[in-house]
Formats: sequence, C-alpha cells, structure tokens
Amino acid sequence: MQRTLIVLSKRITIPKLSPTHTKSRIISFDIANGDEVIEYDPVFTVECSSDFITPAYRDSPDQKLKMIVETQEEGIVTDLRTDLIGKWLDVGSNLGIVDDKDPIDGDWTWQAYTIGEDEKK
Repeated sequence: MQRTLIVLSKRITIPKLSPTHTKSRIISFDIANGDEVIEYDPVFTVECSSDFITPAYRDSPDQKLKMIVETQEEGIVTDLRTDLIGKWLDVGSNLGIVDDKDPIDGDWTWQAYTIGEDEKK
C-alpha cells in the first residue's frame, strides 16, 4: 500500500456531527475487517439522534437524519465492532481501527454527508 500522508493508526469512532449531537445508531458498515481503506472511502451509515439538529430547524420534534461517513485515513480495518449495528451509541464510542502498522495515536479523521429522502432505506 502506498501512503500519501504520514499518519499513525487511528481509532474509528462515532463522530460528533454537530455541536449538539450526542448519539448515533449504526445502520450499516461499508467495510469489513481486513479491508484496505483510503481517503474518501465510505465506512458506515448512521442515523443521528434528534439532538443533531437544533429544535428550531427540525421538520418534526423527533427528526433523525441519516448520514454517510467517509474516512480520511489509509490502512487496514481491524477490530471492527459489527456487533454494534442497530444499537444507539454515544459520540466517541470505539468501532474499530484503521491500522497502518504504526502505534495508535488518536481518533480518525472523517467527513459526513446527509442521505437524501430518496436514498433512505
């Protein structure tokens, strides 16, 4: 694997997607243990707790958006917690590791996108 950045192994965690966001539920993983990931690979889809959006901007009081989360890391996926699919998890909960054979030095870097109504499953 050719690396484009000098990085250390990172923990895959539930990202904090807004200042008020506290929990997410994994809908699906787009990766598996042993997969090689590079920047912009989709990693999982989450449903966010209703506190993701401040009350004034929600379409309904219990509105929960779905998001696709992509990695900005490169390495091999290990220790992926597929047993957590469908469970509500706190922001920061550990889901696995992107291992590039260096010591773990923190949490991963990610980006996320909302899924449009026509894309929801």
